Amino acid sequence: MSQVIVDGVLLGNRTDSDPALTLRLAGLADELGYREIWLGESTGHDAFALAVAVAAAAGDLPEASASDGDDGDGDSGDGGGRDGTRAATLSGTASLAAKARAAGAQPATADEFRRKNPGGKHRAALTLGPLPAGVRDPVTAARGAASVATLTGRRVGLALTASTGLVVVDWHGRPRTDPATVLAESLTILGPLTRGDRVSFQGVSVRSRGFSSRLDSSRASLTVLAFGLEASEVAVGRADRVAVPLATVEHAARIKARLALTADRMNRAVPRLAVFLPTVVDPDPASLDWIRRSLLPYLDADGFGRMFAEAGHGELVDLARGGAHERSLMAAMPEEVLRSIAAVGDLNQVCSAFEDYRQAGVDEIVMLPENHDAGVIEHTIRALAK
Repeated sequence: MSQVIVDGVLLGNRTDSDPALTLRLAGLADELGYREIWLGESTGHDAFALAVAVAAAAGDLPEASASDGDDGDGDSGDGGGRDGTRAATLSGTASLAAKARAAGAQPATADEFRRKNPGGKHRAALTLGPLPAGVRDPVTAARGAASVATLTGRRVGLALTASTGLVVVDWHGRPRTDPATVLAESLTILGPLTRGDRVSFQGVSVRSRGFSSRLDSSRASLTVLAFGLEASEVAVGRADRVAVPLATVEHAARIKARLALTADRMNRAVPRLAVFLPTVVDPDPASLDWIRRSLLPYLDADGFGRMFAEAGHGELVDLARGGAHERSLMAAMPEEVLRSIAAVGDLNQVCSAFEDYRQAGVDEIVMLPENHDAGVIEHTIRALAK
């Protein structure tokens, strides 16, 4: 197995993400020994469905034995073609479900599925999200995590975010009046649910009472996606990790310091800090322009714009806030802007960027390798697993 330089990889989080490509890239990262694969979602695939597909592609789903699908008439399907294989898999899964429904039988557990797939081969943990807390209620998230854990036998995680008004209000028709409270209350409920405990909680925005899963608890790790200090502090005492979606080294250090102060005040453990870092090894000009274009929506956003201004790019922020055209902003964005929030260059330069964040207190680097070309993404994933 390769030695992977980065802690995790985030795939499938863009509006134009192709689930087939995401599946292939996740399989590559899995094969190369990446410790964690984050599976996002936007306007395309569902993250939980994609996670099961990743495991299925790696051969981790339960397979039917000859007796599982035997209904006594000797009919075995089409003799092993694609439809026959699919039917056998579904038959085996149905057989397991029937056994679980038998009188006195216990729910199928993740360990049971692991025993069906021995060999000790490395498998990456699967983290689902970031998921909008205002849309994915705690029971839905916990049930999805338990399903993925039980079906795949893998370690799973859930990442929650306050998300945006576009996603929560416009797409899903939910209110978004107090995102931090929704996030905090969702985590308060979600923690016990992922441990298999019943919950009775009545919050200001979120409530749950009496749900009990028929599946083994997922024991999912919990992550809060946060850029600002308020959402970061929500994680203390409620989540295992904070992930910052885009950050300069200086901003990451501020988040780490605030987490430590809040944890000390509350007498709680400090959550681990992860940073999402756009990453391209050996970029061509088109790759750099792709990152430039992906940064445009952040330049005039309050918190992100302030971060870029503090990093010495105030003129660019003012240009964006003044309504400059995309072409003007692209032309005015020097490579230094990219290097302030991304890891780009040859392998040594990328590793040096990672080390700068680690020196600032970042515990985990999660790279965002998505780019204009699948070959560029694959090259980056392979290069960081030397």
